[in-house]
Amino acid sequence: MKQRLSLALASLLAAALLSAPASAAAPAPFVSPSAWMSALGQQVLAPGYAELARSSATLAQRVDAVCRQPGDGTLDAARDAWRQAALELRRLSALPYGPALESRILRRLDFWPTRPPQIESSLRGRTAGTLPDERIGVTAKGLPALEYLLFDPARASLATDAAACGYASWLAADAARDLDAILPAWQDWIASLEEIDEESEASMMSDSVNILIGGIDTLRVKYLEKPARKPAERSGFDAWRSGGERSHLLALFDGLRLGLQGREGLPGLTAMLRGRGLLVLAERFDAQIALAGDALQALPASPGEDGGAAIARAIEALAVLQGLLAHDAAEHLKVRVGFGDNDGD
Repeated sequence: MKQRLSLALASLLAAALLSAPASAAAPAPFVSPSAWMSALGQQVLAPGYAELARSSATLAQRVDAVCRQPGDGTLDAARDAWRQAALELRRLSALPYGPALESRILRRLDFWPTRPPQIESSLRGRTAGTLPDERIGVTAKGLPALEYLLFDPARASLATDAAACGYASWLAADAARDLDAILPAWQDWIASLEEIDEESEASMMSDSVNILIGGIDTLRVKYLEKPARKPAERSGFDAWRSGGERSHLLALFDGLRLGLQGREGLPGLTAMLRGRGLLVLAERFDAQIALAGDALQALPASPGEDGGAAIARAIEALAVLQGLLAHDAAEHLKVRVGFGDNDGD
């Protein structure tokens, strides 16, 4: 009798286990928004900005060397330093979180499209002593402005234009100072993420997802669609003066991919989806991220010259990825999408 009862109980238990909802067991570790941002801050943003600060300091030294010892050697060294710092900046510009967002440092370092008339006007005013440094606006500052002065084929070389070289030297030093000033804020921000309440977690989720939506839109519209509307004008593309159009597009996407997908030991948005049981959606993200990455890799070095079809494929792949984030992921994560149309600045 006892044996029959035990068998019956075992059968009932087995049936209950088989009928239990599949979501009862978490398919992956749960990742909170604060844990996501903390890992991104510790592994990507804080060290990335520290490295950018070092590269910017090197750039400032190299530009100053051009002014002190004008020549092809010092100019080439300054250009190489700019290329390194600019690529580092482009990767970080995809992830404007924490102190980068609060300080708006990216607007000061990375105003684009470049405005040569404003740069030349500020150069003349500063050289004449009629424009104080503190009144020079963001449209005439930052690494894109430095690219114009270092590389533009239509203006005199810094090695032969002492006034422009002095202005470029100040721009480089100003960028390095801005970056040095922001470095201590990263550790404070990361520490603040250790204990936040449920309401703050929800707000952080919304802000973080919206920033990624904006980043994809910026890459798609500002850096690809708008320049491609005038295919004969290579000058519409970021970093065309330095010949870095494709490398800058890839660097921006690399930054976005870290936020979306993470890497080994670094959770991204897809880890958050898996931790909430959204395995199919996470796989769709992985597949679309790969497609977008491949499409960008297929771009020619100078997309403005011969990249029409390749640009169209990259734009389409990014549009699908943005839709996944703004609709599917936002709905499942209960995020209200507040990102508007790209304003082109």
